[in-house]
Amino acid sequence: MDILMPKKEILRRLNTLRIKPSGLQERKYGVSVKYFAGNEQTPSKRIDYEVTTDLIIDDYKGILTIDKKNIHYNQHRADGINEVLNNSISKAFYPIKTHLNEKGVCTNEILNHEEIKERWEKEKKIILEKYNSESLDNFFLQADKNFNNKNHLEESFQHDWFWNLFFHPKFINYGETRQSETDLNLSVVPYQFPLKFSGIQTIHKIPTDYHSFIIEFQSRKKKAHPYFIPKNRKNSGCFMSLKVVFDLDLYHHFPMHIRADFEVYSKDQSGHKILIRKIQYTQFQQNTEYLKQMKLSSDSPFITGGLVVSEPNKWGFYKNQYENDW
Repeated sequence: MDILMPKKEILRRLNTLRIKPSGLQERKYGVSVKYFAGNEQTPSKRIDYEVTTDLIIDDYKGILTIDKKNIHYNQHRADGINEVLNNSISKAFYPIKTHLNEKGVCTNEILNHEEIKERWEKEKKIILEKYNSESLDNFFLQADKNFNNKNHLEESFQHDWFWNLFFHPKFINYGETRQSETDLNLSVVPYQFPLKFSGIQTIHKIPTDYHSFIIEFQSRKKKAHPYFIPKNRKNSGCFMSLKVVFDLDLYHHFPMHIRADFEVYSKDQSGHKILIRKIQYTQFQQNTEYLKQMKLSSDSPFITGGLVVSEPNKWGFYKNQYENDW
């Protein structure tokens, strides 16, 4: 059945979206980060892992638990010493508890710091049963300082693509065009704080066939960071761009899938793009079958898949009605 609703009301609903936590269950995601050189089809490096999120409301505050498990490096479990150490740090670090507000924005505050420190002590003992060296002792001295410093741990979130993308502000004011100028910060350079990408963020009001709505960010090109520039090239002729697609479910407005494409490129004399580096991030929610049984709330902006009407005139008559494709 067609739904008659003023465009102004649809826009109001789209611009006031919030997370709906009632009935929101724990979610598990498969995450993959692939690194490509030039036009290579096979990644030179990839990291895969699973993330579980669980949101509860306690005393009117959202507390989000994030767990990270089953890390694979180039499609195998950790075996080299560096991978083993990184894996142990991750096991100590997670699960993390932090605050999340109704707009899906995180405070970056660690709420379970003492638990993390205790897990790190256990992980250290496991490592020392297999490995022993002076360089390892030096590593532990620095790691101990990091784990005991809560502020340092909280800052380290900024180096994580999952953290950058999952908590990027998506419920912003899109105005009358469903588009807004905004920035997205992403840690594309290893061990450095995120770079700022400025661009256009768009919210789509027509739902997908898999029970989600899409918010899309497209950056403008910017000069490439020196880290990505080949030694034989000049920085002035190399650029970076970022595109991110967020899928959020229609019922809780919580992240389902996230896809990010980061590119570093130059152009030939004809203006054709020549890829230098590419990083692809994919995050997909697992076990989504239960969404098929859910129904949209009558106050959702995503029930307007039929006809849209303009505002009534002073006599109470609608001026126009048209397909919901504006």
